[in-house]
Formats: sequence, structure tokens, C-alpha cells
Amino acid sequence: MNRSRIHIAAWCFLLAAVPAVFAGCGKSESPSPTGREGKMVCVDTATKEAIVMPVADTFPAPNPRTGKRTMMPAMYCLKCARWHPVPPPDQINRTPKATTCPKTGTPLTLDGPWPEEESTASARAGR
Repeated sequence: MNRSRIHIAAWCFLLAAVPAVFAGCGKSESPSPTGREGKMVCVDTATKEAIVMPVADTFPAPNPRTGKRTMMPAMYCLKCARWHPVPPPDQINRTPKATTCPKTGTPLTLDGPWPEEESTASARAGR
């Protein structure tokens, strides 16, 4: 009889201790300080202009200004300081050298300055 009480007490302890140990171990998602959530940089294939727009489901996506389906996802070249159009995410791995700059051959990145940041920086430099 004492043995069964010990087992019950041990199980109760485990049931209480395990959740207590893991409580607070999850990473909380804090809002992005940059305000970039739900947005991406795309390049208009007709004008070669980089535009920040809401994340699109299909590509080419409609241009928010013209409504024409000319917007493609973009990646940034650190060497030539330009956004270049790349294939859609579901096709990028099938295209050889899709993530290299067509001008310099260097790898492209998603971490370049967004077009609105570039215009703000150039406006500050001109003052």
C-alpha cells in the first residue's frame, strides 16, 4: 500500500514539475522594429524600378501603381548596390545562378537597404 502511494506521489510530482521546467522556454515573437513584416522588395520588369509592396502569392505580381503584372521578387547586390529581379521562391532553386548578380557575378542577398531607405539616406546626404 505504501508503495502505491509513493508511485502516485511520484507521478503527481512529475506531472507538476515537467510543465514548470519548460514554462517560459518558448521564444516569444516580438514585433519587428523595422516595420518590414508582410512586405517585400520587388522589381518592375518593365521599368527596372525597385518597389516595396505587400508579400505576393503569385508572380509576376501586379504593380501597385499600374496594375500590370510586371513585379518579380528581388534580391540585392552589395557590389553594384542594386536590386535585381529573381525567379519566384518556388522556382529559384531550379534556375542556375538565380541568386548571383547578372552584372558582377557576386552572390545576391535579401538584406539590402530597401528602396524607401535608399531615398531617405540620399535625401539626408544632400542636406
